[in-house]
Parts: sequence; C-alpha cells; structure tokens
Amino acid sequence: METISTTKTNKYTAANYLLYLLSKRDYSEQELRQKLKQKEYDLDEVENAIKKAQANNWQSDERFCAAFIRYRSMQGIGPRRLKQELKLKGVKDWLISQELEKAEVDWFELAEQIFEKKRPLVWNLKAKQKMWRFMLSRGFYNDHFSHLMHLDYENSEYE
Repeated sequence: METISTTKTNKYTAANYLLYLLSKRDYSEQELRQKLKQKEYDLDEVENAIKKAQANNWQSDERFCAAFIRYRSMQGIGPRRLKQELKLKGVKDWLISQELEKAEVDWFELAEQIFEKKRPLVWNLKAKQKMWRFMLSRGFYNDHFSHLMHLDYENSEYE
C-alpha cells in the first residue's frame, strides 16, 4: 500500500521565493517568515534566506516601515493607526517611533484635510460625535482635530 506524503515539495528554494516576493513589494521580516512558513519551507532554510536577504539589503524593516508610513498617510491614515498596523506586521516599537518622527507628514494638516472632506452639512451634536469617532478610527490623536470640532460651521465664512 502506498503512503501519502503530507509534506509539500516546493519547486523553488526559499531564497528564490523570498526574492520573488520582494520583487513585487517590500515586506517586513515577520511577513516574509509567515509567507515562507505557509509554503512549508524548513526553518533553517527560511532563516538562511532571510539572513541572506538582509545581508544584501533586499529586505529592510526600516525601509519597509518608512514606505508603509508614506503610503498609508497619503491615504489619510493617522499615526495611531499606523503604529497599530505596523505592530501587526512585526515591526519593532522603537523603529515605528523613529520612522514616524522622521516622516515628513504634517499630521495636523492631514487631519484637517480629512476632516473637511467628511464634515457633514448639518453641524449638530450628533454630527460632532460621528466626526469624532471617524477621526479616531482613522488613527488621529485628539489634539490633531479637536480644534476643528469647536468651530462654528453655521457661519457663512466657512461655506
């Protein structure tokens, strides 16, 4: 009777697959580990492939973090949410803080742009609460947008 093998045989080495992934976009180290584990490569092979990629500067968490912050901030995402998303991708806290400080993003201006884009026509208590929740869900801190909540949008000068 024939036994069925439960291990997957891969067509390419872990290093080749890793290089293929990195040719598409930047990944964090943790994301690459997960992708290689999904393909059921040996742990030693995964470790060697990642070390080789980092030694040749094909993979860098610093570069990934900076590019991710730049990309997501252009989508209107604030620093609080960026921190959370980067932590989920396995980027270290100190690196996230460092890259957020280096990022050339004016969070107050970005918050104001997003706020003005979504501000409802009728500005009452319910609308203010909805906007507050929206801005927090986008990842902005209170001080980035709280001054906008107190403006009187009923005056004609803001229309």
